[in-house]
Amino acid sequence: MNVLIIGGSTDIGISLAKKLVDTSNEVIITYNKHKVDIPYIDSYKCDIRYEDEIDKIIRIANERFNNDYILINMASISMDNSILNKTKNEMMSVLEVNLVGTFLCNQIYSRYNSLGLIVNISSTDGVDTYSEYNIDYALSKNGIIKMSEILSHYIDNKILCICPNWILSDSTKSINKEYLNSELLRIGQSRLILIDELVDSMISLIREGYDERDNKNSEIIRIDIKDDKLWIERM
Repeated sequence: MNVLIIGGSTDIGISLAKKLVDTSNEVIITYNKHKVDIPYIDSYKCDIRYEDEIDKIIRIANERFNNDYILINMASISMDNSILNKTKNEMMSVLEVNLVGTFLCNQIYSRYNSLGLIVNISSTDGVDTYSEYNIDYALSKNGIIKMSEILSHYIDNKILCICPNWILSDSTKSINKEYLNSELLRIGQSRLILIDELVDSMISLIREGYDERDNKNSEIIRIDIKDDKLWIERM
C-alpha cells in the first residue's frame, strides 16, 4: 500500500508511519509546525487551513504514487477551556482545523483519486466521552463522524472513520494526572490505549478497508478499552 498521512508528525502519526514502512509500504507524512525526519519517509509542510497547501501535497502524492494511495487524516488541535469561558477564537480555531480542514482534505483528494480509500481520525469525544472543557473539540470530532457518513453518499471513495478513546500519547502524558485519572474513571476507561496496540489495530482496519474499497459505504469504528483489553466496535 501507498499512504499519505496528513498531520503525521505526532508520536502516533510517526509510530503509524514507521510501522507501515517496516511492513513494506510507501509513506509520505505532513507536518505544520514541527518537521520530523524519519528514514525512508518523505515529509512535507502542509497547513490544512489553506486549500492551496492541501492541493499541493495531494499533487505531490499523486505523482509519487501514480494516484494509487490511501489518505489518512490525522491533523487535529485542541484548546480546552470551560464552556462558560470558551472564546469564539478558540471555538473557530479548533473547528477550522479539525472539521473544515479535514473536509477540505477529503474533498480535494476525492477530486483526483475517486477509487482511493480515505481514513478520517475522529475520537470517542465525538460520541460520548466529551467533557465540559472540550465542547469545540467534541463538536469537531462529531462533525468528522457525520461528515464521513454524508460524504460516502456523494463521492466514490470508501471512507473509514476511526474513533479512539484516551491514548498513552505524549499529549496525554502532559495532562495533570489527577484530572486524567478522574476522566478515565468518569467515562469507565480502565486504562489508556497503548500506541502500539492502536497502530496495529489501525493498520489491520486500513488493510481490510483497502481490500474492500469497492464497497463505498462509510464505516464508523470505535477503538476503546473494555475489561482491560482493546475493544473494536463497528458503530
